[in-house]
Amino acid sequence: MYRALAWLNGRMLVVAGWCYLAITGLITFDIVARRLLGFSTEATTELTGYLMAIGMSWGLAGTLLERGHVRIDVLVRRLPLGARVWLHIASLVAMVATTAFFLYGAFSLARDSFELGSTDLSSLRTPMAVPQGLWAAGFALLLLTALALVLRSVAGVLRGEADQVDRTLMSRTYEDEAAETLEAVGAAPAGDAAAAAHKGRAP
Repeated sequence: MYRALAWLNGRMLVVAGWCYLAITGLITFDIVARRLLGFSTEATTELTGYLMAIGMSWGLAGTLLERGHVRIDVLVRRLPLGARVWLHIASLVAMVATTAFFLYGAFSLARDSFELGSTDLSSLRTPMAVPQGLWAAGFALLLLTALALVLRSVAGVLRGEADQVDRTLMSRTYEDEAAETLEAVGAAPAGDAAAAAHKGRAP
């Protein structure tokens, strides 16, 4: 289940990226059309709003797996490993509860729009249930991913793999960022990049 979710999250992150690229293209086209051609699409605000909402929600779960969400962990890092891993898990449980609340609200909104046949007020008359449903799907994936991480992490701790669980759930360090950057630009193979990042670690 975890591998399937990781695969799906990777694909949804790609879609989220294309959503933001499409936003850039739509806004650029609208600006050029108004300045040089004397017309406007009159739908850019509507479409970019939908794309931003979908791109945001579809990228949440993948960002969680890549440890990309912002976390304040100054105190957590100073705690013993045993306490640290359980605090990681507690934060995931809190995320599950919060995401379930968001998903319920998003799904209820999409369901009401579908039952009422609600459409946007713009010239496109977009059925609101479509973008709202896609928006809710992102929260559904986040909920499943966070729940899978909780189960996987608890199982890991019970098997005596607390150190591995800690590395999986802790926020990204500057060493991780440096190694990823070096690898991405091709400055060094993955192993050399990690070693270089480790050597540059502050005492």
